[in-house]
Amino acid sequence: MKSATFQLSTFFGRFPLLKQTLTTLNQERRDFAIGGSGCLFLFGNERQPDDVDIYLPNDQHDQVDKLFGITSFPYHSEQEEVRNSNVEGDHSIQLTSNLILTIQGKRYDLSLTPDVLSMRLEMEYVGQNVFLYPPEDVLLIKALLQRGEDVGKHDIEDIQNFMKIYPNLRMDYLEKRILNLGAEERVGTIFSK
Repeated sequence: MKSATFQLSTFFGRFPLLKQTLTTLNQERRDFAIGGSGCLFLFGNERQPDDVDIYLPNDQHDQVDKLFGITSFPYHSEQEEVRNSNVEGDHSIQLTSNLILTIQGKRYDLSLTPDVLSMRLEMEYVGQNVFLYPPEDVLLIKALLQRGEDVGKHDIEDIQNFMKIYPNLRMDYLEKRILNLGAEERVGTIFSK
């Protein structure tokens, strides 16, 4: 497994706007957490992400948009409702809030709440705090969506690969999140070892 410094260097090198974006968020003391495949990559997953999902608390998205002089927009798909905005109009840096998944008629609110914020993890790179969405929540989102190669995703594969390389999963937290969301049936045995 590659070192955290190597992963961070590769990640920041791939997304030139990331340092500037995190500098602004940190200077303004805004809560955020990098999620999605970017989060898993920073913890050692091999597959490089195509973009950076930076999750914001729902009540902070307007203020963050003002910091960057941008406007957010709603995105709706068959399974997902979310509010997004892109720093400098660059879709490689996606500011995200209000994430709600609807799967098989059931709604799952996966917003960055105070409880989720309290479980985020932190790294530091080039003088910047790099806050990461709890990897358990990233995996939970993937377990709920279960998207495959037919839509250019690798959700189940990402879960399986990550569980092999990251022994520090907080299974008690993950199980609590699954129960609180009422997602036991949807998630099934995906996290069984």
